[in-house]
Amino acid sequence: MNDQPSVIEENNKKELNIWVFLGSCVWIFLIIMVVLRIFVFQQVSVVGASMEPNYFTGQLLFVNQIGNDFERGQVVAAYDNDTVAADANYFTRFSAGTRFLLKRVIGLPGEEIELIGSKVIIYNDEFPDGFILNEDYISEKTKLKQESEDYYFPRTIIEKDHYFLMGDNRNNSTDSRRKGSFSDYAVLGYETVRFWPAKELKFFKLPEYTISEIDEVTNEKLKQREDKESINVNNSGSVFL
Repeated sequence: MNDQPSVIEENNKKELNIWVFLGSCVWIFLIIMVVLRIFVFQQVSVVGASMEPNYFTGQLLFVNQIGNDFERGQVVAAYDNDTVAADANYFTRFSAGTRFLLKRVIGLPGEEIELIGSKVIIYNDEFPDGFILNEDYISEKTKLKQESEDYYFPRTIIEKDHYFLMGDNRNNSTDSRRKGSFSDYAVLGYETVRFWPAKELKFFKLPEYTISEIDEVTNEKLKQREDKESINVNNSGSVFL
């Protein structure tokens, strides 16, 4: 009979210890989540049509802010203004008026890139004569429009520590074709997961690229455009001040 209170007391202590342990776990979890949220993952809202048909306005993503060594095919959030990017840190990244662009990494540091019609051509140490990058995520509608308009972007060197970024909707995207390559510090981070809407939950996966040799038809088109660009440069006037 005298042992009964001590048994109840012991049980109460065990129950209290369990609750203290669970409470500590919850607090530790919350602290870790806050740290990750502030210093690792940043929420990004998709606005505009530049990444259609793969991303649409209203979708929410988490981007990983750690590291600045990006791979071809990654979808990244980059500062629209390079000056703002250069001055930014963890506490000033999202000051009023800061604008980010959601784009895909196409050209890597030290490579050269050239665009003809819907084709992206990459030149690098491994393929000095170039190769065509096959992009399955670009819609046929976009490709057909670029081909019909005979689109051309001249061969350009990508600087060290810079990336050539483009939207998936090539006909409606402000990207490196207009703004030039993006410095690594101008890239906030790369997508890890699309978490909203909930039914569209999706973890990011790198595209499985295939490459093709530059065919004769494309070679001929490139030569014609390069000759045309050369003529335009030679015929341009000069102004001396």
